Amino acid sequence: MPFRSIDGEPGFTVPADPLARFDELLTALDAGRGWMQDKVAIRLAAITLLVTPGDAKRIAATTRTASAVLGERLGWFSGVDESVRLVIAAQLVKADDYTDAFVDELERVRGMFRADGLRRGGVYEVLAVLVLRRLFGTIEPEHVERLHNIYDAMKAHHWWLTGPEDFPACAMLSARPEEPAAIGTGTDAIYKALHEQAGLSRGDPLQTAAHILYLGGVEAPVIVERFSGLLAAFRAAGAKIGTSEYDEVAILSFVALPAATIVATVRELEAGLRARLKWLGERDALSLGASLAFVRLVGASGELGTLADAKLLLDMQTIVTARQTASIAAISAAST
Repeated sequence: MPFRSIDGEPGFTVPADPLARFDELLTALDAGRGWMQDKVAIRLAAITLLVTPGDAKRIAATTRTASAVLGERLGWFSGVDESVRLVIAAQLVKADDYTDAFVDELERVRGMFRADGLRRGGVYEVLAVLVLRRLFGTIEPEHVERLHNIYDAMKAHHWWLTGPEDFPACAMLSARPEEPAAIGTGTDAIYKALHEQAGLSRGDPLQTAAHILYLGGVEAPVIVERFSGLLAAFRAAGAKIGTSEYDEVAILSFVALPAATIVATVRELEAGLRARLKWLGERDALSLGASLAFVRLVGASGELGTLADAKLLLDMQTIVTARQTASIAAISAAST
């Protein structure tokens, strides 16, 4: 079962011009931005809402209201700051979900996490519950048990890399039909192939890319070959692909078009984004361009689903990681 599928679901529309729709939503969301709020969160919220029809200003206002309710309900100690709340709110608005109902479910499922012996995960628990809710509707103990078993299977292969930050990926992978042990083995096979065949550096970004690639249900040698060809095409076109861009290449590896066509589309959209957003850095433009290209190239056939939403939810973790890194740096500076 996909995390979300536009195909057959009423209420979703693929915009004829994803860049124009993104610009419209971004402008509407930015109008309500506090002077300290992270612009990255606003960009991710706009991408999340890209296929939500309706007036952009109304959608932005509804998202801001949902974010405020999340702030009131979750509280200061939840680990979910304003930026992450905004993107979660965008996910809820896109799914036509109720904020209070989500928080009620979150509180209930957190009790299941503790009963199952799953370690505390802070904001990553929140994201995992968001995924499970979209996957299964009402979350049952067997769903939590399956997430836990997938987590343990991953940890058996990558003890030091696997932690609570992998809860959202484990939740996404819980919809795969394979047994948890097979999922752990399969994601590890892709991880190793990416390192050994594509020459990519080991670490958390590579593990995240392996999780995304496994979601597509393609055998490791085939998907790694696609990934490697796309990576080479990006670099030949002058794109700087580092560890933080592995997941961008991973999501685009499922587009059934020549690598040159995919890269040309991403670069075109990158240029359009940087013309509109003068302050946008090269890496941010690549990330947004990849998301918009996925919508343009695949969305017309109604095949947005698991991969697109997996990428967006995992992007939330970049906000969390950035916040945590900044906090650690601030504490370190204050103590010296």
